[in-house]
Amino acid sequence: MNFLRGVMGGQSAGPQHTEAETIQKLCDRVASSTLLDDRRNAVRALKSLSKKYRLEVGIQAMEHLIHVLQTDRSDSEIIGYALDTLFNIISNDEEEEVDDVEGKRLHLHMHDAFRHNLW
Repeated sequence: MNFLRGVMGGQSAGPQHTEAETIQKLCDRVASSTLLDDRRNAVRALKSLSKKYRLEVGIQAMEHLIHVLQTDRSDSEIIGYALDTLFNIISNDEEEEVDDVEGKRLHLHMHDAFRHNLW
């Protein structure tokens, strides 16, 4: 029955992963993958999640994205995904409040991550 449910698109019986767990797994793939294609796919997935889950992606993936920018410079595609992800993290939507606490927290975290990794 579970097989039919999986094939037909119904709810799976297994545990549902939270966004934070998914982001963590993607960060682990970026950090540990030896193949560039695997890292590129993980950064692409982080980019898509960064639009909706700015804070989570910013906190968990920041150091990994900086590392990608430093080590995978020769691949313009992964660099583009990493920069797009960083842009999504730091940009506010028009409907978001200018004085939001999440944005301030993320700003401080990003500042510390960049300062730590670049100096």
